[in-house]
Amino acid sequence: MDDLYLLFVKVISPLFYPFVPNQRIYLLYLGSALILAFWVYLAAKARKREGLVRGFLAYCFPKAVYTHRSAIVDYKYFLINKATYGIFFGPLVISSTLVSDLSLSSLRSLWGQEGLGLASGPGAGLAFTALGLLVLDLAIFVAHYLQHKVPLLWEFHKVHHSAEVMTPMTVYRMHPVDDLLAGSLSGALGGLLHGVFAFLYADGVGQITVLQLNLFTFLFYLGGYNLRHSHIWLSYPRLLSHLLISPAQHQIHHSSHPRHYDKNIGFIFAFWDYFARTLYVPDGKEEIAYGLEGDEHKAFDSVWKLYVLPFKNAAARFRNALKSGA
Repeated sequence: MDDLYLLFVKVISPLFYPFVPNQRIYLLYLGSALILAFWVYLAAKARKREGLVRGFLAYCFPKAVYTHRSAIVDYKYFLINKATYGIFFGPLVISSTLVSDLSLSSLRSLWGQEGLGLASGPGAGLAFTALGLLVLDLAIFVAHYLQHKVPLLWEFHKVHHSAEVMTPMTVYRMHPVDDLLAGSLSGALGGLLHGVFAFLYADGVGQITVLQLNLFTFLFYLGGYNLRHSHIWLSYPRLLSHLLISPAQHQIHHSSHPRHYDKNIGFIFAFWDYFARTLYVPDGKEEIAYGLEGDEHKAFDSVWKLYVLPFKNAAARFRNALKSGA
């Protein structure tokens, strides 16, 4: 009976994401994005005759975007994929707890003692929080970089880039193989960091959190995160754009124009892209068409195809590679 209850909870859990602080569509993050969108609306002088409120709503929630067939697929895929991911794929993700325990035991074996026994304080907590964000962002960048540069992985990542319009729900348009890679790398690097800090400090160190979320991650989500997957152009000053990925830079990442391919791969920090030579900082607002090269995105027009097409395409690519190497 308990197993059935847990299964039921996992299936319906996506319906409660707007009320869960560690989810990107938490109402507070959506609200802050709405405030920033209003500021963009006023700054862009996009106000129409229908009045301030009605004009803003029409600007922020255009029917052509939110009722587009691609957006409808996003809504369906979100409900189905998130309801099933925890059941079928979640258990396959590398556990941060497992890596933390392994790294801690390895350090104890190497040093021949339980730990260094340092006394923790506010500085240690702040360092752990900042490094936690840095490590998480690095893991996501590496996973995302591989998804773009490794042909077989790109076949699965095409699911995300096949979106023809973008809404905050597009963030969940990720194939389970994508999530497995990103989740496993994040778990491995995050667990390693946790094990190191557990070894260094005798009484343990906790991250500084807000609503049980890393302080800096919380601030990042609060700073207009949900505009990244939208039609609303919010760009940062050029210097800041070399430090943080703006919503506009992520929209460029989704562009189907060749000059934008594989650009702005980073999640939070832009300096990973700078070092990898994938950073693209726009000089001004650019017109962007979303989707894949040519009309390939049109093939991803159902939930079923979002799941199945990547496997078919990856298998075909693998067979072709074998033939060419034979």
